Amino acid sequence: MTTSGENDTGKRIPAIEAAGINIGFNGVPVLHDVDFTLEEGEVHALVGMNGAGKSTLVKILNGFYRKDSGSVRVFGKQQDYDSPQGANRAGIAMVYQDLSLAPSLTVAQNIYLMRPFRSGLLLDDRRAAREALALFDRMGIEPIDPHARVEEVSPGQAQLVEIAKALSLDAKILILDEPTASLSNVEIGILFATVERLKKGGISIVYITHYLKDVFRICDRVTILRDGQHILTSQVADLTLDEMIDRMLGGESREGAAWTRHRAAPDDKPLLEARDIATDGVEHASFTIYPGQIVGLAGLLGSGRTEITRAIYGLDRLRAGEILVAGKPVAIRDSRTALNNGISLVPEDRRRQGLVLDFSIADNMVLPILRRLSGLVFIDRGRSAEVVRRYFDHLDVKATDPGQQVRLLSGGNQQKVVVGKFLACEPSILLLDDPTFGIDIHAKRAIMRIVKDFAAQGNGVLFISSELHEIAAFCDVVHVVRRRRLEEGMRNDGLTEDDLLAMVQ
Repeated sequence: MTTSGENDTGKRIPAIEAAGINIGFNGVPVLHDVDFTLEEGEVHALVGMNGAGKSTLVKILNGFYRKDSGSVRVFGKQQDYDSPQGANRAGIAMVYQDLSLAPSLTVAQNIYLMRPFRSGLLLDDRRAAREALALFDRMGIEPIDPHARVEEVSPGQAQLVEIAKALSLDAKILILDEPTASLSNVEIGILFATVERLKKGGISIVYITHYLKDVFRICDRVTILRDGQHILTSQVADLTLDEMIDRMLGGESREGAAWTRHRAAPDDKPLLEARDIATDGVEHASFTIYPGQIVGLAGLLGSGRTEITRAIYGLDRLRAGEILVAGKPVAIRDSRTALNNGISLVPEDRRRQGLVLDFSIADNMVLPILRRLSGLVFIDRGRSAEVVRRYFDHLDVKATDPGQQVRLLSGGNQQKVVVGKFLACEPSILLLDDPTFGIDIHAKRAIMRIVKDFAAQGNGVLFISSELHEIAAFCDVVHVVRRRRLEEGMRNDGLTEDDLLAMVQ
C-alpha cells in the first residue's frame, strides 16, 4: 500500500490529488475538468445539490467508475485502478450511505469479511473478535460486542462497524457518504468524536453530506460542485452557511425558507382527528389537523413518530382509540382504505417503500390510481399521460422524459416522483415521513413549496422531519414525540430548532 510522506522539497504530499477529471454517460457529460485535493489528516467536505457530481467524483476515486480523462494521484503516486479493490490497495475505502454489511453475520465477521482470519481450513472467529476489539479501541469508541449479529446493533453502531471494516483494509483515506443520515443526535456525537480521533491519527477523510451544519462542526475544508463543475474550495472557517448555500445554488432564488403561519378559524371542522390511538409502536396519541394546516411531529429516531403515520395509514393495527375523517369515525385497516378516505402517505424510505426502481417515472406516478385510470379492460393511456405530465411539470422533475427509469434519477428527483405519485391520488390529507431526507436544498425547498401549496388549497398535512429547523420553519402546530408518546400540540409562534431540540431529548 502507498504511504504518506513528503516530497523532495519537504512539502507534504496530498493524500489525493485529482486533476482535470472528466466523465460522461451515454454521451452526456457529467463531470467537467474537476480538480479535487485531499490533504493528509484533514476532513474535507464535498457538497452540492443532487446531480452536482459528488457521487460520480467519489466513485471515480473509489474505482467504481473509470474516468474518461484526467489524473488521480494517491500520496503522490499516479493511480489508474478500475475497481474498488484497486482503490483499497491504494489505501482508499468508501463507507456508503446504504451500508454494505451482512445483517446475519456477526460484527467481527463483517469487519474481516474481505480478509478473514483462518486456523487451518477453518475461519478463526476468535481472532477476528480480538482484532475487532483492538480496532474499536483505536477508534476510541465503546466496544461493540464482536459476537453480536449486525441486525442486533443500532444504526449508529452499524455505521461504526462499517468504518472499522474500512480500517481493517489498512485504509489511510476514508470516503464517508452521508454518515449521519440515519443516526440519532447521541450517535452523531459519537461518530464525530471518532472522526476527530481518526484525523489526529493521520487518516484523511472525504465527507459527503446534505446536512450543511455538520460541515461547520467537523470539516476543515469544503469543495462545492455545481452542474458537474468545481465551483469553490475553501477553508470552512472562511465561509458562512449562507455563502455556502449561495455558491451551491448558483444565484438561484432562496426565497421560501420561511413560511407564513396558517391559523385555523374557530368554525373550521377538522379534516383528521386521532383520538387516543395506540399501536404496538405508539401509546395514546391524540391530535387534530384542520383545513390548510401543517402539523409537525418533532422527535428523535425511534421515538414513535413514524409509527403514528403508519397507524393513520392502516399499516399498523390500532389497539385502542379511533380515527375520524371529516368528523366521521373510520376503520382504516390497510393503505387502500386510507386512500379511499383521502389519506396519502409519502413513506420514510423512498427507495424501498415509495418506488419501484426498475419502473419508469410515469409508471410509478400512476401506480396507486390504476383502477381510476382503467376502462372496462385497458388503462386509459391518454388520461394516464395527462396525470403524469401534470405532476412531472408541477414538481419540475429533472429527467429526459417521464419514460426514464426512476433508478437513474438523483435522490431529490426520486423524492419528487414519490410526492407526485401520492398527490396524484388527490388526497385531502397528506402524511409526510421525512420527505426531505438525503436530498439537496433546492429539491427540499421545491418539495416544501408544493406541500405548502397543497395545504393552501384547504387540505391538511402531517409532517415529520429529522431536521428540526424544518419543523420550526414550516409547521403551524407542533407536537413533540418522546418515548412513544405524543405530547399536546403547541402553536408555532416563533419556535426555533434549539427550542425543539431541548424538548425532544
